Amino acid sequence: MKKSSQNQSVLATPPTIPEQVSVAMAEIAENMHEGLLALAVGAGLQVMQAMMDADVTALAGPKGRHDAERTALRHGRERGSVTLGGRRVPVTRPRVRAADGSGELPIA
Repeated sequence: MKKSSQNQSVLATPPTIPEQVSVAMAEIAENMHEGLLALAVGAGLQVMQAMMDADVTALAGPKGRHDAERTALRHGRERGSVTLGGRRVPVTRPRVRAADGSGELPIA
């Protein structure tokens, strides 16, 4: 069986560029909305994380510093989720427990 060669020349026509382009305003608005929503969700997650870290520092003191009179201890992180922008977004939240062993303390 003989294989056929594909060395035939193809007449390439340059692409035509329209003089005017019509763009649907609804499509542009939707793309802008999605971009703004993503920006807002990202900023919201960063603010929420900073607030939780500040709450933990207020309860347990600065990280890496020993304080004999502390009333709370850092106790790792836990996975969870929050609703931002109408979507469930995974987050990790810090855990704090009482120094006397009475249990976990709520983060405000």
